[in-house]
Amino acid sequence: MRALLVIDMLNDFVHPDGALYVGGQVKETIQFSRGLIADSRGQNIPVIYICDAHRQDDSEFSLFPAHCVRGTWGAQIYSELSPAADDFLVEKRRFSAFFGTSLDIFLREKNITELAVVGVCTNICVLYTVCSARSLNYQVEVYRRGVTSFDLEAHDFALREIQNTLGAQVVEQ
Repeated sequence: MRALLVIDMLNDFVHPDGALYVGGQVKETIQFSRGLIADSRGQNIPVIYICDAHRQDDSEFSLFPAHCVRGTWGAQIYSELSPAADDFLVEKRRFSAFFGTSLDIFLREKNITELAVVGVCTNICVLYTVCSARSLNYQVEVYRRGVTSFDLEAHDFALREIQNTLGAQVVEQ
């Protein structure tokens, strides 16, 4: 069985006023992701939103400016990609959606073995989530049009790593 992971499509990353806005190229990522989310729901494929949800004093803020603080506008899912009532939301505080969360338990309970992935940032949370998923033996597809980052050189590197090192498929669709 398959599920769609929508990683960090949150105001602080995808809205122009966000604390870590990834840039104008995210418009295509949002449009592509919106279509894939609708298609997934139409096929009864679970849609799982992975959401950065930091504490105000999170140690990650020594690496990046404060962003996606739990309960703030920046931590909210971007309005064009709003979850449906039966979608699953996973809050995370670290790069991988599997670290310190219930994601793996949820997937195993639903007999999900294949993951489709869209979201931001390709070289950070997407890459480390895919790495964890592959380490746990999930089959993974990352949609090139469904991911982006504020660093496009690192984005391209991450896509090569996802495919060549982790053995996940990068879908060109």
